Amino acid sequence: MSENNNSNNNNMSHRSSVFVPFESLTQRVINSVVSVATTFRRPGFDYSERTILIFLLEINKKLKEIEKIIQTNSTEVDQSMIQHAQDVRQWLVNTNKQSLNWIELEKKYSKIADQNCDEMAHYYGSNSAEPYFELKVKTRYAGVLQSREYIKKFRENGFNPKELKLYWNVKQIENLCPESSGEIPYDPSDDDAIENLREYRVSERNNSGRIIYITNGIEKTVFDVPENAQIILLNFANEQSPGGGYLRHARAQEEILLYNSDAYRALLDLKYGRMNGGYAIPEFGLAYVRDIRIFKSLSSDEYRKADMLVSACYCMSGHELYKNPRNKDDWKKKNLAKFRAFIAAAVANTIGNGKNTYLLLGPIGTGAFGNDVKCIGEVFYEALNLPMMGSKGPIKHAFEYIWFVSTDRWKNEEFKTIFVRDKSDTY
Repeated sequence: MSENNNSNNNNMSHRSSVFVPFESLTQRVINSVVSVATTFRRPGFDYSERTILIFLLEINKKLKEIEKIIQTNSTEVDQSMIQHAQDVRQWLVNTNKQSLNWIELEKKYSKIADQNCDEMAHYYGSNSAEPYFELKVKTRYAGVLQSREYIKKFRENGFNPKELKLYWNVKQIENLCPESSGEIPYDPSDDDAIENLREYRVSERNNSGRIIYITNGIEKTVFDVPENAQIILLNFANEQSPGGGYLRHARAQEEILLYNSDAYRALLDLKYGRMNGGYAIPEFGLAYVRDIRIFKSLSSDEYRKADMLVSACYCMSGHELYKNPRNKDDWKKKNLAKFRAFIAAAVANTIGNGKNTYLLLGPIGTGAFGNDVKCIGEVFYEALNLPMMGSKGPIKHAFEYIWFVSTDRWKNEEFKTIFVRDKSDTY
């Protein structure tokens, strides 16, 4: 096992490795986390519930530290922080609006803290569920074997921790901007984002935001982008399983992207590192991965680097980790929060001023997850046309090029009918 594997394995048992963006917490995020952590269900293959439970327990730990400081000497604490701490404490209630039983939650964690993915490992024919067993299970699928070769050649020691970012909501990302008030703590993985946001302020970015429609697979489209450009692409991810049906050789957008890249290793590094041996994409946030390699053919000689937005839509045809929206209005509000988060992450992690950045999006959630294509297009339209992160106008102008990529021409046509309102921006 590599040194990186050992490091990630050690993190599994250390809750202290979890970064809590306390100043960015909202009632929506708290409700999401509490709902998952307090729902008693059989642990999933990838222990998503444990990852969320750890985050909830660390929120309470951080809050108690702040409350202790306030109690000792409130004059040393900013009034807005005092109010925010009070708000967070009020939000930490169960579905019956009763205070959470932290003793029971700690007991629940203790029971599952050392459990691993034995059931999943056995399902795939492995006798051991040691970290990264997913890279060793026997398989006859060419796509899985192909990606393993890419990983072995370029990412045998995994991704650097600074190449793996986790955002819980759009507010956490907006707080990285120099325009935000005060010095708000941030995760060390965002050192590069902070530096770039200071040098190239979002308020001064005024790119064309040109929208183009591409009917092709994402794994092929990246090779149509000029070689010296930055690519940021959206992975239509599964929120509770790294790579979704990757090991079963499913053929959805996420899986095909992974078969043709080294990105599966990044998702496993998230699972065994930052997510403490489980896997859960935040409901209103995302994971962000720097510098995956996407390969043009079976040969590993020709590839393009890209950054990857790992975000998930609601599964309208079933139940995933988070509760589905109650109605159409709730669906729109929650998806808008999701979309604003991954667009903000792309803005924050842009190299330079966005003039040479290609943002590759697409009809996320409109396949097996059953979301309406037109409704998804409407959410994209609203998210891209709202101001954000200190922008002076629509956030789409933080980028020069925005490509909507889909293998289904009719989905692109649906998007066109929506974005035609911005005739000057659509090509």
